[in-house]
Amino acid sequence: MENAELNTIKAAYPDQYYATVSAGVVDQLFDAWASQQTNDPTLPAAADMVVITSDQWGLAQVPSYSGSLKIPVSGTTIQYPARFYCDKNTPCSVFDMWGYLSAPTSPAIGDLYAITPAQYADRLLNPRNQYYNAATGQLADYVPPPVVIPLKTQATSAMVWIQQQANLASAMGQVFTVDMKAYVKAIAAIASGTDTTSTALPAQPANVMTASSPAS
Repeated sequence: MENAELNTIKAAYPDQYYATVSAGVVDQLFDAWASQQTNDPTLPAAADMVVITSDQWGLAQVPSYSGSLKIPVSGTTIQYPARFYCDKNTPCSVFDMWGYLSAPTSPAIGDLYAITPAQYADRLLNPRNQYYNAATGQLADYVPPPVVIPLKTQATSAMVWIQQQANLASAMGQVFTVDMKAYVKAIAAIASGTDTTSTALPAQPANVMTASSPAS
């Protein structure tokens, strides 16, 4: 295309990409410069269309997994301009905001982070828990922190095992060893809250029971 012809086209269509809008969604996309070059009679005037950026034009070429492509528009502004997003939760959900059967109104764009088409596609092909790492601008795999069981709760559970051993010792006519008695005392102190300084349960003794001494 000669420069003079292109300049004439740009005078009428200063932006290359446009869209017509119907019922709050994009109705049709146009490459105005190419359409003018081919004298496309269906091309509306620039004033009757909304401007689409080159990035948005490229995003519109990405197939939708839902089979639907509804680009929401408010006035002359493309809503959800980056198309693919994740929310700010941990783990997060991902969205193709142009892939709904009707124009979406939620989540609010302020509650979302923009992600790339590749990140969105990877998440659908490889479902897993992720979060948005604001420092890198990337989705990262989410590993939940280990569940910390309070020491007092652990001691209470250990008391159940101690009671089982006591019942077994009684049935067998045996008694706890010295080490087991010390263990019971330590566990009981933690479970009752008397011991507030320990950070871990003592190890279970290797020898729990011994024969009872005969009565003298």
